[in-house]
Amino acid sequence: MLAIYVHIPFCKTLCPYCDFVKQRTAAGNRDAFTAAVTREILGFAGPREACSVFFGGGTPSQLEPAQLAAVTGALRERFDFAPEAEWTLEANPDDVTDDAARGWLDAGINRVSLGVQSLDDQTLRYLGRRHNAAAARRACETVGRHFERWSLDLMFGAPPVERWDDTLRAVNEIDPPHVAAYGLTYEASTPFARRAHEALDDDAMLGLYQRMEAAFADYDHYEISNFAKVGQHSAHNLVYWRNEPYAGFGTGAYCFVDGVRARNHPGADDYLRAPGEKAEALRLSDHEVKLETVIQHLRLRTGLPRDYYAQRFGEPVEAEFGPALASLAARGLLADDGKVITPTREGFYLNNEIGLELVG
Repeated sequence: MLAIYVHIPFCKTLCPYCDFVKQRTAAGNRDAFTAAVTREILGFAGPREACSVFFGGGTPSQLEPAQLAAVTGALRERFDFAPEAEWTLEANPDDVTDDAARGWLDAGINRVSLGVQSLDDQTLRYLGRRHNAAAARRACETVGRHFERWSLDLMFGAPPVERWDDTLRAVNEIDPPHVAAYGLTYEASTPFARRAHEALDDDAMLGLYQRMEAAFADYDHYEISNFAKVGQHSAHNLVYWRNEPYAGFGTGAYCFVDGVRARNHPGADDYLRAPGEKAEALRLSDHEVKLETVIQHLRLRTGLPRDYYAQRFGEPVEAEFGPALASLAARGLLADDGKVITPTREGFYLNNEIGLELVG
């Protein structure tokens, strides 16, 4: 079954660290985009069975409830979903109101990913966010009233770093069912590129990460950057981490179906002219699919089950990766009980080393 990603490019303001496909809401035509993405969905030529939907961006909460409902309606018309399928919407705290939450529920959304990033006002100003800590707290309270399943998303590594512990304590007070946290990067294509000299070194970033691990010790640290309470794991993202098929709709969205990774036009005009037309497409070799499957699984605490790999690819994982896996185990980055290969805690900390060894 497919996971489905829908990219909504609109943002009220453009965060200076973000290199995703986006455009200012005021400069875009949300009605035209909604019509284009629904046309793309209804014209999709792939499988019918789908297991999850994730509205990402951009800022999906910039869509009006009626526009969101039009897109979810097209998805239900084109795909078959189980009743328990996960429907996630990314939202900015400033967009969260009781009326908005009710509109999202009416459109079929059953999970919200709330882009808080920090609960410190000085850090939020550095990141160029349009909400403050008080607004973020109110948004969490509102989302929690309406949704049983939601995630609080954080970013670490932004100054003042000494306030990171304050944010962690505040998150524990809020007690969200799921937390996702990613390190700040200074991408070359963003305004933050000129501030790259302010980036923390690897040891400092690891220290912040380890403090987060300690703060969220009561959660299941099920993926390098994700923590969940019982039953709150992201079903959609687990598809990515298992390197299983997904369809992508909207500007710049990627898909991975039948061994082909393709991307929609990232430019608004090109996308509106031909929604679903691919700007690029690449058929992966069998080795590339196997490699990405191993690397992605080793981001998960539960690791790579040997039976899963053998059933999917018709051979044991050692057939292509035996020496690399043995080397990683000898270095203390992987553990192997004969049934499942899992990353150690050190493997979580040095996950890039796992990928580099496997690529060889």
